[in-house]
Amino acid sequence: NDYAGNFADFLAAVPTDTPWCFWYGSLEPHRAYQYGAGAALGHKSPSDIDQVPACWPDNEVVRNDLLDYAFELEYFDQHLTRMLQLLEERGQLDNTLVVVTADNGMPFPRVKGQVYERSNHLPLAIMWKKGIASPGRTIDDYVSFVDLAPTFVELAGLDWNQTGLAPAAGKSLTDIFRSDRSG
Repeated sequence: NDYAGNFADFLAAVPTDTPWCFWYGSLEPHRAYQYGAGAALGHKSPSDIDQVPACWPDNEVVRNDLLDYAFELEYFDQHLTRMLQLLEERGQLDNTLVVVTADNGMPFPRVKGQVYERSNHLPLAIMWKKGIASPGRTIDDYVSFVDLAPTFVELAGLDWNQTGLAPAAGKSLTDIFRSDRSG
C-alpha cells in the first residue's frame, strides 16, 4: 500500500486555505505478515532483540516474530516520514496537528485485546508546531482515544453541543498543549 502516495493525491485535491483531516491507518503491523521478513527483508537478526518480555518464551520463533512486527512498523514509519516531508514541502507542517498512535497494541499474547500493561500503554506522539506551547515534553497523564474527538472539536472552534453528538466521553487535551510542564 502506498499510503504516502495516497496522501500526496489527497493534498493535491484539497482546495487552498481549506481545513482538512486525513487519517492514515496502516494494515501492515496487523497479522498476517510474512514469517521471517524481519530477518530476510529487514536485515535484522534475532540476536538484535535485547530482551523478550518474560511472559513469552525466549526462542527463535518469538524473536523472529518480534523482528517481523518491527519490520512492519518500520514500513509504517517510512510512510509517515514521507507524509511529514510532503507537508513541509507545501509549507503546511507547522500548522498541521499530527497525531500518531498505535491502535490497540502488538498482535501478541497478553497485549492486543487483553487487559495487561502492554495493551493499555500504547505509543502516542502529537506534533503541532504552531499549537503546542512547549514541544519535546514527555507527558505521563493518562489519556485515551476518547480524548481525541473533544480535542479536535475544541481546536476547530466548536462547542461540543454544536456537533449534534452524544456528550463526549473524553476530555480535550488542549490544556496539555498549552502547558509548559512535563510529567
